[in-house]
Amino acid sequence: MSEVNLGKLKTSVADWKKIVDDLKVLSSRAKDGLLAKAEGAQWAGVNSDVTREFIRKTAKEFADAHAEASSIYQVLDDACTELVNLQKKLNTAIHSEAEGLGLRVSDVGGGKVHVFYPHDRTSDDKHTQGELDTAQALADRIADIIGQAREIDDSVSRALSKSHGNDEFNFGHENYKSLDDAQEQRAEELAKKSLQLYKEGKELSTEELRELQTLVKYNADDKEFATDLYRGLGPEGSLRFQAQLSLDGTAEGGEQLRLARSIQDSMGTALATATPGLGSAWTDELMRVGRSDLDLQMQGNQMVPKGYQVLGTLLRHGEYQKGFLDKVANDMIAYEREGGAWGRPDGRYAGMEGFGLNADKGGGRGWDPITGVLEAYGHNPDAATAFFHADVAGSGKQMSNLDYLMGMGADGKGEGARQWIPDMTSPMAAKEPTIYGKDALGHALEAATTGLPYDHGDVGKHPEHTEQQHDLMEQVVNAVAKDPKLADDTMGDSLGRMAGEYMPEVNSTLSQSNGFNDLYGSPTKFTDPLATAEFLDTVARNPDGYAEATMGAENYSAGLMHDVNAHPEKYAGTPAENLKHIAYNTGTVEGLLSGARHDEIVTGGQQSDKDYNEALQKRADMFNTAFGSTVGLATERVPIAGEVINGVTEVVVGEMVEGAERNTSAETAHTAGESSFNARQNALDQSANGLMVAGTPDGVDPTDMRRDVSQQTGEGFDHGKELQREAKDHYQRNPPK
Repeated sequence: MSEVNLGKLKTSVADWKKIVDDLKVLSSRAKDGLLAKAEGAQWAGVNSDVTREFIRKTAKEFADAHAEASSIYQVLDDACTELVNLQKKLNTAIHSEAEGLGLRVSDVGGGKVHVFYPHDRTSDDKHTQGELDTAQALADRIADIIGQAREIDDSVSRALSKSHGNDEFNFGHENYKSLDDAQEQRAEELAKKSLQLYKEGKELSTEELRELQTLVKYNADDKEFATDLYRGLGPEGSLRFQAQLSLDGTAEGGEQLRLARSIQDSMGTALATATPGLGSAWTDELMRVGRSDLDLQMQGNQMVPKGYQVLGTLLRHGEYQKGFLDKVANDMIAYEREGGAWGRPDGRYAGMEGFGLNADKGGGRGWDPITGVLEAYGHNPDAATAFFHADVAGSGKQMSNLDYLMGMGADGKGEGARQWIPDMTSPMAAKEPTIYGKDALGHALEAATTGLPYDHGDVGKHPEHTEQQHDLMEQVVNAVAKDPKLADDTMGDSLGRMAGEYMPEVNSTLSQSNGFNDLYGSPTKFTDPLATAEFLDTVARNPDGYAEATMGAENYSAGLMHDVNAHPEKYAGTPAENLKHIAYNTGTVEGLLSGARHDEIVTGGQQSDKDYNEALQKRADMFNTAFGSTVGLATERVPIAGEVINGVTEVVVGEMVEGAERNTSAETAHTAGESSFNARQNALDQSANGLMVAGTPDGVDPTDMRRDVSQQTGEGFDHGKELQREAKDHYQRNPPK
């Protein structure tokens, strides 16, 4: 496609534009001239009746010819514009991006390409996983561009065929305002056909389902397409269509599931695109359907979900506007708090672990719609902050959505809080039923407290925390400190990133001297230093949480070291004094985190249950990939002179996981101690790296500065370990109820 000559298509578009203009003139003449004179003539008799009717038909054919030509022109013009843009993107990917990454692109036919690194004798053609992932990502993007071009070609072919109608004696068949119009009509036609077929115990052919999948995939972000599609299907039809495909796909598996999964993702994105244009009446009807039993109209089906359960699967995808999201989300919470329940499969579905409303690979089976709601808030920070602060009416005492969902309840001890259940089709068959909604809760809290979508990429400077975000974060800190069980294991990575994002506040709160508060900007301290220490203690007992928080602490420290030396006028005190204080405070945070990790290894290792070790291995697998993804996000927080200081090393992570998997107290005590020693040395090394990038202040001996920074880091680390022990003692004296 990169070398396809689109010149002929452009010429064809220009030719059809001229035809449209000419036919417009002829149509106008036929209507205002010939037809007008015939209709106004004083003419009677058999000849006049026959001739006048002939003139009417002739004038109509001219009008139909103009309409058909206009439809063809609009479709071709839109297609030409889109194909030109896609060709530019393809050429950029193949020639600029690939070459810049040292990659080559080879056409293997059938619209597929092979992206690879050329042979390099010096490296034995070995590449890191990150490099291989980069090559695959480029290959996927190129394939996506080619796929979109194919979809446009297919849509144009269908539209032209329908516009022409294959009747050489009659103009005027399907008329389209645009290519989007043609694509939407076809998608709606297939969706409605699917709804009708399921009523009859049938379903779309694989070819038809693949066509529908392609249409919604490449047009989900198009406002006109998405709005018309959802308006045409209506709220109830849209949810029924989605439920039918997901249940059928998750039951059958294979290609059916792959297509159902893709359609669900795209329909979710399309709904987010469409909601601003659908209007309040459409949303109100959606909410009515959401609280009601949804008749799926599938022969042999025994499931009758609520409409909101299906909506929850769509909300996982796309970026929804706050107004729409707040209406449906708060109504779901109200429905629950009024005593409403979400239907679940009974024993007839035992053993069908993959069966459900959610066709995604992960995130539960879709029976709990709140999971989808929270995933949606994870992509909309401003809406998430307001949502968690909101109070929703319901039976029992008043409480915020945060108290209800996180578990504090109306009295801070769980009264009236939500009872989370495993979102699984056969929860009794699972060794460790997972509360997928808690993972989504972590995502939403992350967005609500940091001001960034939980899965954001490189965003440059992170936003300052608002008063509402800080208040929410402090509520989470205090709640987890009071009851560590509120920090579900699936929330570990999110809580760790939240801790990393709030390192200015954490440092300011734990600082031993108010004289250096200006170092941390002007963050509002958390009111309870002990609760802050207890929160970090809990976060660090989770491998993902530990990695994220430590990475955040070290990178924040390195960036701050660089800034105090590069811009000393911004801070009170000398650069040397500031550097030593930063080293001490960072050492304190790392010591606290390391102490918690040490305890987790010891207590975990003393458990002989092999299920515990298997769970830790799963966690380790996630942990090892964190350096390319999860933890990588933390490194964006502090860019330093064009580069980023990496904090936790893979060696330390490996020690922690390896130590956690040992199941004898003797080995564990030794390994945990060794790992703790390595963590201390890592803190010293990273403070030295930070100083190296920051540079030595003018007039200060470099050797003395390195020695002082190392000493302060070590003393801070030891102080942090002591703080962690105090926090642990507090738990023992005040066990969570």
